[in-house]
Amino acid sequence: MTPQVNITRHPENTVSWIDLGTPDMGTTTAFYTALFGWTVAPPDADGYRLCSLRGQLVAALGPAEDAGAPYWTTNVTVADIQATAARFANLGARIIVAPTRVGTLGHAAVTIDPVGAPLSLWQPGTHDGMQLHHEPGTFARISLLTDQSARAAAFYRPALHWNSDPRHTKFRLPDDSIATTGKPPGKPTPQRSLWLVGFASDRPAADVERARRLGATEVRQDPGGDVVMRDPTGALFGLALTTGGAYGRPPSGAGP
Repeated sequence: MTPQVNITRHPENTVSWIDLGTPDMGTTTAFYTALFGWTVAPPDADGYRLCSLRGQLVAALGPAEDAGAPYWTTNVTVADIQATAARFANLGARIIVAPTRVGTLGHAAVTIDPVGAPLSLWQPGTHDGMQLHHEPGTFARISLLTDQSARAAAFYRPALHWNSDPRHTKFRLPDDSIATTGKPPGKPTPQRSLWLVGFASDRPAADVERARRLGATEVRQDPGGDVVMRDPTGALFGLALTTGGAYGRPPSGAGP
């Protein structure tokens, strides 16, 4: 496995940050610190808590802002958030939060793509995103849970330059990472489609069992190799079963 450490700048149109809005911060914090060994910082003025592993930023937890089951949000780095948000809207996405400055950290926008999956855009300022990923307990990959993969592919190709295979079962991102597709999220998740965040594991069976003991429930195993689970508050997440090479990245020359 090749860990990715001290990331200083994420490539354009790739995943750079993940965060979870939770209705029960105490339960959520206890779960992810016990499962992944994270350190969770005290909240800022908005209740947002940065999570780190060995001193490197990996994710954040904040108060839930949507009704229904909580969900992990995927944030994609873009060079021009105004232009990207306009392109999203022209291609059929809904702009929930227009591009907004977040102090000196950067600019953020919240969208829902044409198949109903939330996706956030991030134009970095002083905050580039994850400093550590593709190591156990950190971000590994995303998977689109939907029954409209062809429609999603038709959107993401021009929106973010994500190419798909002919059957629309995989997307290749500009950093050569692979995002797979899977079954829709199902109840109690209110969204009809959702980007599933998968976390890397070098002991998947043990991590699944530990997650169960900590209050998570197993939903299924997806074709991409992730075990899909719900944390104790109902948020879906994946445990990546791949243990060799860089998670979510194919061998050189592999499809799509």
